[in-house]
Amino acid sequence: MNRPLLEVEDLATHFTVSHPFGLSRRAVVRAVDGVSFSLAEGETFALVGESGCGKTTTGRSVLRLIEPTRGTVRLDGTDVTQASKPVLRALRRSMQLVFQDPYGSLNPRMTVGRLVAEPLVVHGLASGREAGERARELLSRCGLAPWVADRHPHAFSGGQRQRIVIARALITDPQLLVADEPVSALDVSIQSQIINLMIDVQKQFGLGFLLISHDLGVVRHMADRVAVMYLGRLVEVAPRQEFFSQPLHPYSQALLSAVPREHPQLPKTRIALAGEPPSPTDPPPGCPFHTRCPHAMPVCSRVTPQLRPAASGRTVACHLHHPPEGLE
Repeated sequence: MNRPLLEVEDLATHFTVSHPFGLSRRAVVRAVDGVSFSLAEGETFALVGESGCGKTTTGRSVLRLIEPTRGTVRLDGTDVTQASKPVLRALRRSMQLVFQDPYGSLNPRMTVGRLVAEPLVVHGLASGREAGERARELLSRCGLAPWVADRHPHAFSGGQRQRIVIARALITDPQLLVADEPVSALDVSIQSQIINLMIDVQKQFGLGFLLISHDLGVVRHMADRVAVMYLGRLVEVAPRQEFFSQPLHPYSQALLSAVPREHPQLPKTRIALAGEPPSPTDPPPGCPFHTRCPHAMPVCSRVTPQLRPAASGRTVACHLHHPPEGLE
């Protein structure tokens, strides 16, 4: 594996909100609660999990679009979490975000050329004709004709808008791209085109990708490693092949069992989880998944499992694989 580009240690992002029943005390939402991982140059690291598990908050906390409560984020050795405003402004050239909704992330009053060239102007990298020419060149590399630079976002389809968003993210020559559900808002017929475009630009620019997705089909096609989140915590991190062939954590197994088979006659065993995910304002003691886990043991409600190495270069947080001392 290449050298680490992104290093995240004990990242936590908590929000204080009003109590849902109007009581005077405030509630704390533990959206991200002690997440650690690394991402190498040229690697695609995927965060997966059901809605509300903290995937998007993790991505935005890494970029400091949301201020984390604690933890450390290092990009190419530079501490992002402790960076001053001038340093953080410079760092933003090296880390960019592809949003889920391409239309919502594009200013409808600006032409496509201005939208793509704007980061160059903001960071003082180019202006005027030079910025426009570089924007047109990048639009072309993203599969769009140069003339689209003179039109406004409303004139384009969802897939074309996402190409524009990707071109804008690449214009500053970043090292890290955080892709938050990059194809979930697109028609199925267009999704594969955008996925292939992202794979191509990753190879061309040598980017590291932090891919946030609930679509395991997209993850299987793009990711090098997969990290599963549940209630703000990572419960398993594994290379793609090992994750899809033999997941270790019971929650990972349940996620994969819900993916439709390629042929309806192929055998399939669906793992049905009981109940709903606990509230992040009042997480259960011990393992956060024990209230729904079909293999829960008494120790699971008392001791929180930590991510520990397992076979085939993966880590897992589960007492089934790493029983506490004295309980093996």
